[in-house]
Amino acid sequence: MSKVRNNFAWEIVLIACNLRLAIIILTPLIDKIGETFKLSTVQLGILTTIPLLCFGFISILISLLIKKIGTRRTIIIGLFLLMLANFFRIYTESLIFVGTLFVGVSITILNVTLPALVVDYAEEKSAFLNGLYIATSNLISALAGGVIVPLSNLIGWENAIQVFSLPALIAGVGAILLPKKEIELDSKVEIFEKEKVWQRHAIWLLAIFMGLQSLVFYTLVAWLPSVLVNHGISPVIAGWMFAAFQMIGFPFSYVVPKLASRLKSARLTMLLLLVGYILGVGMLIVVKDNLWLLLLACLINGITTGTSFALSLYLITVFSSSKEEVGQVSGFVQSVGYLLASSGPVIFGVLKDTFNNWNTTLLCLLLVAAFTAIIGLVMIRMGRQHFLRLNK
Repeated sequence: MSKVRNNFAWEIVLIACNLRLAIIILTPLIDKIGETFKLSTVQLGILTTIPLLCFGFISILISLLIKKIGTRRTIIIGLFLLMLANFFRIYTESLIFVGTLFVGVSITILNVTLPALVVDYAEEKSAFLNGLYIATSNLISALAGGVIVPLSNLIGWENAIQVFSLPALIAGVGAILLPKKEIELDSKVEIFEKEKVWQRHAIWLLAIFMGLQSLVFYTLVAWLPSVLVNHGISPVIAGWMFAAFQMIGFPFSYVVPKLASRLKSARLTMLLLLVGYILGVGMLIVVKDNLWLLLLACLINGITTGTSFALSLYLITVFSSSKEEVGQVSGFVQSVGYLLASSGPVIFGVLKDTFNNWNTTLLCLLLVAAFTAIIGLVMIRMGRQHFLRLNK
């Protein structure tokens, strides 16, 4: 039994390697892609937005696929679709868009199904495995973002993108080798049939929390380098500080699900998020021309956004009343959340142009970030019975 669980943990790591990989590798190569296919700035913007829109519009539908064919088969479909879409999208202008669309669809499948797969195969280890796959995803994404440009210079951007189809193939073979799992119907399914997930206030709050914390993260991803350069940091140093922002969340995304499994620790984590948002974004407003303080602001923001993302994914399993319900909660929460998050970079770009300065724009972001933590505190209070059930 221990060997089976260890093998499953390795499979979770393999799947997690693919959760952001095919999206992350596109951004550093965007200029080369645009040059090759003669794409306009607007077309390139659409290309990078496609996966996020898939997360928003398709997530809620994945639970229907899970219900029909099961989590294991859904994961297998997602992994092999990702492998094929990423491999073939580099050949023509049409394929780069269609392929990226199917990359977005396949990663949406993995995002929604993975929490359900964890509960199906190792429910008692869900906090550990959730932390493991989130941390793995963050680490691999950060490493891939640093490797893809040198690799593309060595073998060409087309071949570099195709190389990153290999992790999906390996994970797909591993998923096929997983033992088939017959899921016993939980007595709480009857309750679910009477009360749909979207009828629960706590689930709506979780969806809003997921959306707002993602909005803050993607806004920082889009604009943090520009903010740093505006504050007197050179573009090269700003790039390294941005990498530190992405990397620092890795260990915290692993630890947080384990620490937040109890009601009191979940409340404390949310309060620390509030402090982190205020310090991190606040320092970007008040600090100018100070490399070390701005680096500290980047690290605080990286820790806070990494922690909030890990917590939001873990709470999907906590707030689900049965194994069968995890897929539905995951799909609903991620669909609402990513639809909300996709507007962040655009809205704050418009605010920057409107106010013509970063300070007022960042103040608006700070208000959104603080509101995110407050929503989280209300959500945990409303869902306290789920924590009590979890720790019986």
